[in-house]
Amino acid sequence: MTSVNTNLAKPGVPKFKVKNLRLVLTEKRVETENVMTFYFQLECEDGSTFRHHPGQSISLNIPLLGENLIRTFTIASSPEGNGCIALTVKAAETGHATRYMHDQLHVGATIMARGPLGDFSLVFHPHQPLLLVGAGSGMTPVMSMLRWLHQRKEPVDVVLVQQASRPSDLLFGDELQEIGAAMPNLKHFDCVSRVPQGQAWSGVRGRLQRPGMRALIPDLGRRTVFCCGPQGFTESIQAIHRAEGGLREAFQTETFGGSAELVVDTSVKPQANTGAGYQVDIDGHHFFAEPTQNLVDAAALSGIRIPTSCREGNCGTCKLKLVSGEIDMAHQGGLSNKEEQQGYVLACSSKAKSDLVVTRK
Repeated sequence: MTSVNTNLAKPGVPKFKVKNLRLVLTEKRVETENVMTFYFQLECEDGSTFRHHPGQSISLNIPLLGENLIRTFTIASSPEGNGCIALTVKAAETGHATRYMHDQLHVGATIMARGPLGDFSLVFHPHQPLLLVGAGSGMTPVMSMLRWLHQRKEPVDVVLVQQASRPSDLLFGDELQEIGAAMPNLKHFDCVSRVPQGQAWSGVRGRLQRPGMRALIPDLGRRTVFCCGPQGFTESIQAIHRAEGGLREAFQTETFGGSAELVVDTSVKPQANTGAGYQVDIDGHHFFAEPTQNLVDAAALSGIRIPTSCREGNCGTCKLKLVSGEIDMAHQGGLSNKEEQQGYVLACSSKAKSDLVVTRK
């Protein structure tokens, strides 16, 4: 998963410490032809109790090709897990790690991990009414938040929208019906991009557009939105929300899909160079970074969003290739030794010591 997280933890909400974890696989459950849920018994290496907020992620050290590949997945289960967590994982066509998990990771296997990671959670934005939107694997943080609301019997005004390619790709159908029956203030809509010939479908057809969203959710503009999915999808939903009067700060998003493209907001005036900063070139886009700023924060001040999730050097999402220049990096395990030797750096944990050329490619 590649994430662009626009959130920072709010004062008064505990931010749980990232811990070293030991996971033992207890069950694998097929969801669709390329999606599987993995259930793990979890222990913290320091003997403490693992705690996380709904929507947060965890990074796994997956043993493959002679090294530990670090991959980050959202925890799909509610925080009320009693020492167990669930990860719902799509086996990507080019995803060696996810394919390994589907095909070769067997019940009883042990995996080391770190977490929790990220701030994509409604606990940091406790505002109503809510709109939860997920596309594909982006349903996992959405489902974690909905499960949490359901377990707590929260009387929340919430709309859930799931976008999938085909009806057979929709996730959590039976469970969503059960939750819907127990949450009278929940409205749930399933949308599919296409329906195979000869197959019946009574839900919404096509990709979500503004007229359809307005028809489904007349008060869209006043809702706090949590949206997760491919980059183009989340950008489209955000544009619709803004067009309907929604505030920028009321739209929280994570994106995935491995896109190497940056998100560049040309409406943001670039950060001025104070004379002490360094110029950074990232795939043809330029910004200045002060010696005290990490590259993620410096880029953001010039309207350039580098995909990131944990912001703590754990998950590896903000990985860049250093082409030239010097950096000061202090990550927390988000890169393997091999990746460091190959010249990769983590933008959230790196500060410029000279002018830099870096790339996401």
